[in-house]
Amino acid sequence: MKIAFVVHDYHRGGGHGRYVVELAERFGRENDVHIFANTFSSEGYTAVRFHHVPACRLTALTTILTFLPGTRKIGSEFDIIHAQGLCSLKSDIITSHICTRGWFNARKAAERKLPMKDYVFEAAISPLEKHLYSNVSKPVIAVSDKVRDDLARFYGRSRNVEVIHHGIDLIRFAPSNRASWRRTVRSQLAIRDSDFVFLFIGDLRKGASATIEALARLPKGKLLLVSHTVAAPYVEMARRFGIADRVLFSPATPAIERIYAACDAFVFPTPYDAFGMVVAEAMASGIPVITSREAGVAEWITHDVNGILLDSPRDSAQLSQYMLRILQSPETCEMFAGAARSTVEHHGWDSVARSTMQLYETVVSNGKRE
Repeated sequence: MKIAFVVHDYHRGGGHGRYVVELAERFGRENDVHIFANTFSSEGYTAVRFHHVPACRLTALTTILTFLPGTRKIGSEFDIIHAQGLCSLKSDIITSHICTRGWFNARKAAERKLPMKDYVFEAAISPLEKHLYSNVSKPVIAVSDKVRDDLARFYGRSRNVEVIHHGIDLIRFAPSNRASWRRTVRSQLAIRDSDFVFLFIGDLRKGASATIEALARLPKGKLLLVSHTVAAPYVEMARRFGIADRVLFSPATPAIERIYAACDAFVFPTPYDAFGMVVAEAMASGIPVITSREAGVAEWITHDVNGILLDSPRDSAQLSQYMLRILQSPETCEMFAGAARSTVEHHGWDSVARSTMQLYETVVSNGKRE
């Protein structure tokens, strides 16, 4: 089968890119796989062929709008053109990694007032997404039930949508990493062996404020936040709460599996997440997780069995109670950690690839191509 993946960036560092890398590398073993992207990782991929698509990368909006015209060059010789959301003018299958209107509405509720550029982005992109998903003859893969439901709620798309959750690299993210990396990483971050460390990874808008406020209610414990987001407002928040010495900030790192290994629990009270790869990685790494019901990955979590689910991402009082419970009970930590790892062992990337290939075969057998 000749397959074209379309994605803005091909690398393992982010959600869309990692998704395509994992599928393309697997499919490339037995199929002719081509990648149409603006940037490519320097890793030595051998199973695929690359095609550069130009784009103006000033902002997320300019990236999307200037990348789209370049996808016209994708020819009709492909059996499957698999696009990642709003990134191609040609496709046979679209994976919806997010519903922009759902994310925007959740942020408005959480933050009250957003930067003007975010209103401009939503006003431009949401109508285009709605149009993209209006063709119900073209299959859509939703990465969670949450995304599937948001497509129906905000864009009226409810037919021909199949949920295939993201996968996890179960070898890279594993409980055994603790023995390999815990002491080294803690030493690098000036964390003592005796410190209990809560971990937050990702966009700081996805619950960092609530987590810092919750930590301030605890008598002890530290918080490590790993993110690309500008940290200054959150540094100031920690200072105001009088816990600046207990809140650590670190830039994002490609060796993120080592960070999970160094910490004791994962906290992610996000107001919205289409999936929440970082939560799944924490579960695979064998540390207890606390997240909100607004994360797609919450579909894998049974409250008080293999993790903890917040009823409201903004309820820092409830969050602090859950954090205190984990902090004070090694038995609870061990129970959640073991159950979490057992849960995600059924969600490796091989399983995602099998389900996706089955959908490809159905599309090809139907012979539908616009």
